[in-house]
This record gives sequence, structure tokens and C-alpha cells, in this order.
Amino acid sequence: MTMAVAKKSAKAPSAQSHNDRVDWRSLYLYAVCLITLLVVLFSTVSLINAIMNSVFPNPAYIDVYAKPENAPSAALLDQQQRDNQIQAIKSIFSSFITIAVATPLYLYHWRQTQNPSRIPAPKRSR
Repeated sequence: MTMAVAKKSAKAPSAQSHNDRVDWRSLYLYAVCLITLLVVLFSTVSLINAIMNSVFPNPAYIDVYAKPENAPSAALLDQQQRDNQIQAIKSIFSSFITIAVATPLYLYHWRQTQNPSRIPAPKRSR
């Protein structure tokens, strides 16, 4: 009877080490999902900021310590404000494109993690 117990305990570590193996495919899929989800999150925040900068552009910079004769003209201040608005619009497109690229990548990899038929069965060692 003691030999049967000894044999069972000797086999237990091999069965346990089988379960401790890393599933590299799942690790890869979840890592890609995490990264693309973060990219979408930060791009969404950037998109909202860019929209706000487009609607409410930063005012033109005026140096309060400049002498009156060195003060910028009204045309230069208007140009600076238009440039700020153009930069905000470019940022909107950049954020939107980043979201448009990262979202399908996330969805594809997330579906792969949810599809158990695509996961290979673990190899059994003797």
C-alpha cells in the first residue's frame, strides 16, 4: 500500500509541470489586444483634445513685455490663430486614422482569443 502512494506522488510532479506550460499563442493574442486597446484609448483622448482645439483654437501669442513698436500686426495674429486651427484639424485626422487602424487589429485578435477551436490541443508527454 505504501508503494502505491509513493508511485502516485512520483507521478504528480510530471502532471503538474504539464499544466505549468505557457500557452504562447494566448499570451501573444492577449498582449496584442492589450496594446491595441491602449492605442485606441489614447488616440480617442487625443481625438477629443484635437476637436476641442479645432473648435476653440488657442489664441495668438502676444508678448506683454514687447515695446509697442515691436507689437505683432493684426494680420500676423490672425495667421497664427489659423495655423493653430489647421494643426488641430491635422491632429483630428491623425487620431482618427490611428483609431481606424488599431480597432480592427484589436477586434481580430480578440476574436481569436474567444475561438477555442483554433487553439491547438496540448501535446501529451509519456
